[in-house]
Amino acid sequence: MTLLAPREAYRLWAPTYEAGNPITALEGELATDIGPSPAGARLLDAGCGTGWRLADAGAGKAVGVDLSPAMLEIARANPGCADAVLIEGDLRALPLADRSFDLVWCRLAIGYVAELPLAMAELARVADAGACVLVTDFHPAAIAAGHRRTFHAEGATREVRTYAHTEEQLVEAARRAGLSLRARGEAVIGPQVRPFYRRAGKVELYDAHRGLPVVLGLCFTRDG
Repeated sequence: MTLLAPREAYRLWAPTYEAGNPITALEGELATDIGPSPAGARLLDAGCGTGWRLADAGAGKAVGVDLSPAMLEIARANPGCADAVLIEGDLRALPLADRSFDLVWCRLAIGYVAELPLAMAELARVADAGACVLVTDFHPAAIAAGHRRTFHAEGATREVRTYAHTEEQLVEAARRAGLSLRARGEAVIGPQVRPFYRRAGKVELYDAHRGLPVVLGLCFTRDG
């Protein structure tokens, strides 16, 4: 299996990314459960990918930042993102002003960054006082069970290079950045994602994975 850095991986994955998978489906449910509604908010999606979350958000102001030009190209072609500001940028140095947002999303993206404290400090920096910073990522239990971020492209299975941050490391990096934990949750493999396995002809894997936590979600508040 080929291991790729995120920028190259998403260049290849971009054309088929919006087909979805069990992880993105479960992550969406978890984000809704533990995070505030984006309706009317000044929203940043840091690691916005193809912009599909921004298209449905109903935010008062929507900004998406992503490292991948290929993913942003798809986002810019999405009519639902017509009013969003889409910027190529790095989680470790967001090209945005301090305290600009009421809600900051970093969803399934923090694991691509080795320098966790730096990325968390950037998320906190652009959040206004009292704002929510919602961070989701692969659950450590899923990584321990052998799950990896993989996709199929050009006739081969590819793996995206990631870094396994524990919950304790995420919370401590957030605390040092001035963020206080307000809610946490986890998403487990269950019946709602069985259709993904069935379409892939891998129902036996669903039976093996059922009950496994695969997404960790942490919702923080920016201190004043």
